[in-house]
Amino acid sequence: MVADSLTIDDTIPQLARCHCGHDPDVTHDGHKTVITCSNCKEKMTVETTPFFRSAAARLEHQTWRAASAWNEMRR
Repeated sequence: MVADSLTIDDTIPQLARCHCGHDPDVTHDGHKTVITCSNCKEKMTVETTPFFRSAAARLEHQTWRAASAWNEMRR
């Protein structure tokens, strides 16, 4: 028996849909990442301590933390 395989691209954070079924929007404001549903207006703000020197690495880290927090709320 061969099991079905699933490929997950974990190089890009994937946001779960909001409880209302819509895809959330992401904005960055300094060390804050805000995830908002444009349909029901649910909102989550995640603050990240800026400990990466590189702006690109800092933004990537912020995005991953925010996506993880949003997805954890969806469970």
